[in-house]
Amino acid sequence: MNIILKLLIFPLIAFMYLPLQAQEECEVLAENLKGEYRGNCRRGLAHGYGEAQGKDHYLGDFKKGLPHGKGIYTWSTGEKYEGEWKRGLRDGEGTYYFFANGKDSVIYGKWVDDKYVGVYNERPYNVDFRNNVGRITFSKISDDQSYVRLKFIRNGGENTNISDLLLAGSSGVENTSRMFTGFENAEFPFKGTVKFSAPNAFYSAILKCELRYQIFEPGAWVVSITY
Repeated sequence: MNIILKLLIFPLIAFMYLPLQAQEECEVLAENLKGEYRGNCRRGLAHGYGEAQGKDHYLGDFKKGLPHGKGIYTWSTGEKYEGEWKRGLRDGEGTYYFFANGKDSVIYGKWVDDKYVGVYNERPYNVDFRNNVGRITFSKISDDQSYVRLKFIRNGGENTNISDLLLAGSSGVENTSRMFTGFENAEFPFKGTVKFSAPNAFYSAILKCELRYQIFEPGAWVVSITY
């Protein structure tokens, strides 16, 4: 190999080797993420976008060796958090997937210093869909109980002149007693669907009514449906 060719090849090999060497020296400071790391570095620490695999797994933004920014953290137990991080802790808006009472559960909300502090929505509830339904009112009765109960309102008063009632809920025990209609022992966030038939304002036709809604904040809730 002539001298000129050597001078061209050896710097190229060195250039290709240095990033790999630097990558091996890049450290993740979170104890359960120490192991393998692929991504951006700064001064020997994970910094920027990267992926770390140790006892747990993380894919997302790093700063000075810790999750910081937006990322997805998966625990060895199968639980997962997708959202915002600050200095290695959940901090900001995010979604937490976990197991409770033998089934998959999810919490949407805001974290501060790794502690859940509540929903991040401007309102703790949302109407996803409505058909032939007027005003919807969500009233939180207390924090001590967990249920979602429904009231049907016509002309300002509670009315039971409906038929073909069909309820669906993401959790809880359905109850359609004379006292109330809804779900007892509900878990939140709660997703519900209500379908029923009712006469129109002139009692000249039967309307098919439907409401789909979500309640994010735990508690005892009454949903009043005006039709």
